[in-house]
Amino acid sequence: MNKKGSFISLFVMIIVVFVVIMFSVVMIYVGNTTYDKLHETLDPIADSEVFGNQNASQVIDDTFGAVNTSYSHLHWIVVMLIFGMALSILYGSYKVRTQPIYFLPYILITAVAIIVSVGLANAYETIIQNAVLSGTFAGFVGGNHFFLNLPVYIGIIGFAGGIIMFVSWATRPEDQGGYAYYGY
Repeated sequence: MNKKGSFISLFVMIIVVFVVIMFSVVMIYVGNTTYDKLHETLDPIADSEVFGNQNASQVIDDTFGAVNTSYSHLHWIVVMLIFGMALSILYGSYKVRTQPIYFLPYILITAVAIIVSVGLANAYETIIQNAVLSGTFAGFVGGNHFFLNLPVYIGIIGFAGGIIMFVSWATRPEDQGGYAYYGY
């Protein structure tokens, strides 16, 4: 299993980013809703009835408030995931050891990925307009920008990966049928 790269990495990127964004949005929404409902329910109750001698608001802030603070980092974790996966695709294209004849199928697969990404970008636009989750989606500035412009980014990453794959083959002597002699 000496696999260095893959032709389907664009599809993997689309799926993983979509799933991570949706999971992050749901987690942040549930965390914020739970936090608000806990305050709404427990703040009016006398502190001695629920938490003994501790302040109910302080206990909620110390526990679930910290969870929501952690979830707020998901906004930028998604951006770093997108950036890392794009770099991974480009590096994988460099490491693919294949003949130049496979450049054409790579471009065709990239074209199919662009076509699929158009539908996903439109579906994503419909999802972010949901009245319940629109406030949560508003915090995902980088993820929203990437997914709303998904066909453009997939095209750029895919074609750049294809060019890197083609050029890297021409620069490695071991892939051209022999090893170069460097005079040692």
